[in-house]
Amino acid sequence: MSNAAVDTSTVRAKADLWHRWIGLWSGDFPDSEKFAVGESIISPNLVCHLAAYEMPESHTINSPGAVVRWIDVWHSYFSESKMITTVGPFVSDDHVIGRWSFRGVWQGGKPRGATAPAGTEVFIEGHDILRLDDDGLIAEYWVGDNLLDMYGQVAAIRKPQAS
Repeated sequence: MSNAAVDTSTVRAKADLWHRWIGLWSGDFPDSEKFAVGESIISPNLVCHLAAYEMPESHTINSPGAVVRWIDVWHSYFSESKMITTVGPFVSDDHVIGRWSFRGVWQGGKPRGATAPAGTEVFIEGHDILRLDDDGLIAEYWVGDNLLDMYGQVAAIRKPQAS
């Protein structure tokens, strides 16, 4: 274990970045502020790692504006949506990692094939791994979530039957 002193201001700054990141996903910022918030925390050269199913192509989510527009599309599927941090954030030299939960009322539309009625409440959980560049901006983003569970909640897939 290192005896190096912890720079609490750096830890706080990274935790604040996490909270602004989750705030974007939660819709905490008015339209007039969200692009500025995105630019204050996301590198203009973002590298994004996303699952292939029902997600945008990773290479298209490559800037603060692209992230904010993607989040806007996500929000268009839900009302009464809220994302909260459930574990973390944990910070290291160049990473911020946390677990979150999302709850919202699905309004219909995506995912393809969904047959649940609009107004169905959904709940998912996931984690984000954020790698920061030398300027403290999010340079790389990985998401892991149980979006497949939401697909079951909106009847886009059939839930497996217990055997």
